[in-house]
Amino acid sequence: MTPAPGSPLENGHKPLAEILADTAHPRDQAPRSGSCHSIESIHEALIGAEFRNPTNIIKQPTLATLGDTPFNNDGDEVAHHRVIATEIVKDPVHYSNPEPVLQNAIVLLDPKFPESIYLAEAGIKKGLMIMAVVPKPNDGTKGLSISTNPTAAALLEVGMHQVYEPPHSSKFDIVECAAHLKTIETQQHLRFLAVLPCREAAVDFSDILGALLGLTSVNDLGLASARRDKGLMKTVVANAGLRVAKYARLTEGDGSDVISAVKELELEYPVVVKTPRGFSTVDVFICKNEEEAVQHSMDIVRSVGPDGRKTQYALLEEFLGGDEFAVNLIACPATARAVRVTDIWWYHKVNIDGVMVNTFQEMMDPTDKKVESLVKYAEGVCRAVGIKYGVGHCEIKATFDETKNKWVDPVMIEIAGRMAGGRKAAMAEATIPGWHPFAAMIDAHCGFPVKMPPTFRPTKTAAQAYIPSDKNGILKSVKGDDFERLSTYHSSSIMRKVGDKVVRSTDLISFAAFVWLIGDAEDVRRDAIRARDEYVVEVEPEL
Repeated sequence: MTPAPGSPLENGHKPLAEILADTAHPRDQAPRSGSCHSIESIHEALIGAEFRNPTNIIKQPTLATLGDTPFNNDGDEVAHHRVIATEIVKDPVHYSNPEPVLQNAIVLLDPKFPESIYLAEAGIKKGLMIMAVVPKPNDGTKGLSISTNPTAAALLEVGMHQVYEPPHSSKFDIVECAAHLKTIETQQHLRFLAVLPCREAAVDFSDILGALLGLTSVNDLGLASARRDKGLMKTVVANAGLRVAKYARLTEGDGSDVISAVKELELEYPVVVKTPRGFSTVDVFICKNEEEAVQHSMDIVRSVGPDGRKTQYALLEEFLGGDEFAVNLIACPATARAVRVTDIWWYHKVNIDGVMVNTFQEMMDPTDKKVESLVKYAEGVCRAVGIKYGVGHCEIKATFDETKNKWVDPVMIEIAGRMAGGRKAAMAEATIPGWHPFAAMIDAHCGFPVKMPPTFRPTKTAAQAYIPSDKNGILKSVKGDDFERLSTYHSSSIMRKVGDKVVRSTDLISFAAFVWLIGDAEDVRRDAIRARDEYVVEVEPEL
């Protein structure tokens, strides 16, 4: 090993005490020839008053004499300086050996049904303890849906082992939650392996909570906001060299910045105005003129977003033509290629009063050459926003090129580091042999290799039909809700019953029912249309 110039090793066997005495104080030495800094000016703050006396310096076993300063990179060499090294303790404290870990565990953050039930079942099969963390408790007295806002009792009933809720009448504090989980980890001899987000609002919190728990398999915290905020999301995706829609942030409470933003972006109406941290298509508007854009921008900027946080700005975007798709992915560094597309869904929507409303969504073959550009683009977006562990749900628009017989020019609408809603993972498991998405999501978040199927080509076509209410009022009667009559019927969920308030369906949370179908492509499309057309509601107008 070659000693650094001026280091103790270069001085041969000269005693350390003598070397320290020779360079006892920077004031006693002149700077080397050519140096533009004095030793004192560089190292004054480095040496405390108790170390300025040569006698005291010699007595300190924790001092070292080093060579070139690490604080100066302009090429000038300086004389020796002193830094405090590791403290030497005569009688170090011997800690008792910790108790052995008896159980591995995972955290389900902000769970909802039925996806969390499937995750719990997959975790239990792996021998894991399941901890549910509920940021906004449902005590059963607010009339909230148990499926979207399960109570602690409901979570325990479906197989969760423990449930954490914030203290009564207090808001969720992620630091307090982490401290509570670390205490449980110690007391119960657990080892938390991963934190899994169970809905959109938990995406950024899950990685923060995982980091506070000391986990290494967490996604890039520096990009946590870009996985949730749709404005920041576009910035990092564009920086990765991928196409994004033109956009602007609108901050004026009176909507006056809409006019200048449309002009600067060289947009034509219609345009899109939406909340930056929304979900379930809530607060997303297709504005056909300036008046509508200004009004919706005002409403968003002045409001609280769907996630319960104050909205700082509205997002103005160009309206993208073409077809809309959801591309679902899984990411794990321990798996070949690190990011893989697992399933693709084609959204069939209609424009109703300036809102793009779902009619049905059908599953596609991700290995088909027609969607090749969607696969490559979605994988690039997933990497750009820092999804390295877990799953991703990327919504994309693309146009179909008849001459090339495939979709081209994909562009992101948004991406989220969570599992897709609408039972899409369950439908993928039912149609792709050897694919188990819930077990795979757990493995991916834990940083374990993910078991992949030989191919992600589905053997059947799956679809989700959105059953709307076309009236506002109190539901009196329903016809056509016997969905089992459909030949490709798989399952259904009735969201409204007689006596409930119904509204004209526009966003995902306002539909009256959902139906899932599996079969041949033509039969599935036929049944999806029948399920919608033959569903009729009678309502009593509200007074």
